[in-house]
Amino acid sequence: MTKQNLGWIFTTLALLAAFSPEPAIGQKKKHDRKTEWKRHVGKPGPDGWRVNVIQPDPHNDGPDGFNYHDWDGDGDLDVFVNFEEGGYSRLYFNPGKEKVRGIWNDFIELEKHGKCEDSGIGDLDQDGDVDYVANGGHVYFNPGRKNVRNPADWTKMTLFQNEARNPVVCDVDGDGLNDLVVGAKAWYKQPPSNKQDAANWNRYELGDAIWPMSCFATDMDGDGDNDFLVQERRRQGLFYYQNPGTEKIKSRWPVRVIDPHPSGMFATYGDVNGDGLPDLVKAAEKIRIFLRKNEQGPPQYERVEVDIPAQPSSVRVKPKPKGVAIFEMNGDPSYPEIVIIPEYEAQLWYLTRVGKRKWKNTLMRMPAPETRKKMDNAFLVDLDGDGDLDIATTEENGGWGVIWFENPARGQ
Repeated sequence: MTKQNLGWIFTTLALLAAFSPEPAIGQKKKHDRKTEWKRHVGKPGPDGWRVNVIQPDPHNDGPDGFNYHDWDGDGDLDVFVNFEEGGYSRLYFNPGKEKVRGIWNDFIELEKHGKCEDSGIGDLDQDGDVDYVANGGHVYFNPGRKNVRNPADWTKMTLFQNEARNPVVCDVDGDGLNDLVVGAKAWYKQPPSNKQDAANWNRYELGDAIWPMSCFATDMDGDGDNDFLVQERRRQGLFYYQNPGTEKIKSRWPVRVIDPHPSGMFATYGDVNGDGLPDLVKAAEKIRIFLRKNEQGPPQYERVEVDIPAQPSSVRVKPKPKGVAIFEMNGDPSYPEIVIIPEYEAQLWYLTRVGKRKWKNTLMRMPAPETRKKMDNAFLVDLDGDGDLDIATTEENGGWGVIWFENPARGQ
């Protein structure tokens, strides 16, 4: 056989291999990876916690924000979610206690707004209805309960097009009207009239923040007005803007740094050691707990770090703490727990106070943690109306979509 014939044979075989169908076993593995999550929906783990799906994400549209309120007035909490890659937002109506564990198929989709990583809610036109904010710059005004299910009746107002995370609705200047804080660096003042016209909303700068993960309106120094607590992951770390008072409210606000370490994901605040003072918790390589030491004046903290726990054998990655929330989980009301949501393919866990400056980790042991590819912050909400808080979040890239971890505290 000549060299030319051998070369022709090898070339032909290579082309056949390249364009031939994938072997059945390979197809099965690929299919299993994409749909593996379906086998574990609603199944309780050893401790009773189960993962329920409000809406799966088969096309990787990337649900990335979670807001809850009773928009239709039926007594159940509904859920507003933005989809980062899909560029749209949906309002899912709670199907009621009997069907709450299943897929929520009753929803509306608002006019598209483009790529959107965060969203928020609040009354921005003083009509008593809760409006929706996507990506900071797009405000959707609630048409009222009678027309809430008609997406065409939600009036869209665009303040700006570029992305600005962490929209927060609150009264910044104390005039009795809710304003809009965007990107943890600026705020728009609600006008006294013609509220749905973007030209009437004036913008004022707070300061600089490149990649804010969390932004809260809270009185940090006990002087009676709201400051803004910010967790920023690229430059400033954990800090707050100090409210300068009414006369300087429209100027840039002074910055007070709490933790200059720029890494870390979400943060939260609340009393974690039972002394009545608001502490801070930051999800980072180690969980950083900042214990408040003074009641008045600029806050002073004592920092405690807690290592992350060992994961089950099915988890092949190093857990990256991302979401964080504070609430009672273990039946002992003396101190609340700190729940942690890892970003990638790992099990949730919570921290329990066991002594002064001491916390221990407990895995929550829910089925198939490795199938949840990319999760977000921890949102505490009683979706099933049983009187205890559940943990809601969003999951990207693993198919789960909009999910909630059902609290087993009041039975299965």
